[in-house]
Amino acid sequence: MFVWASNLYGLCYQASKEFLSFAEEEMISLASLYFGGRHVDSLILHFGEDPSRCLFEQVISTILNFVRMFNQAHEENCKQLEFERKKVEKEAAAEKLKLNAPEKWTEHIIHSAIRS
Repeated sequence: MFVWASNLYGLCYQASKEFLSFAEEEMISLASLYFGGRHVDSLILHFGEDPSRCLFEQVISTILNFVRMFNQAHEENCKQLEFERKKVEKEAAAEKLKLNAPEKWTEHIIHSAIRS
């Protein structure tokens, strides 16, 4: 079970890493549209909105909300993965104790027999 959780954690970590790399490139692209001296309408068009109907502040608000929600979801996913990892470790420890219990019982019986 622990191997499964480790693989799951690795896959999620890799997917998050790839997404963050992609998102970083996109944010650089967006920043160059805005801070590179281009017109604000270019940024609005980047999101597929009509500049005559969509204010720049609305686009920034949408981006800010997305970033907040993404960060919150990322934190929740990390907490869930940590919880699942601990659960699997706890189950593995309990299983190990179950497997070791017969050995200890056998050792106890052997030692008792030797003392008699």
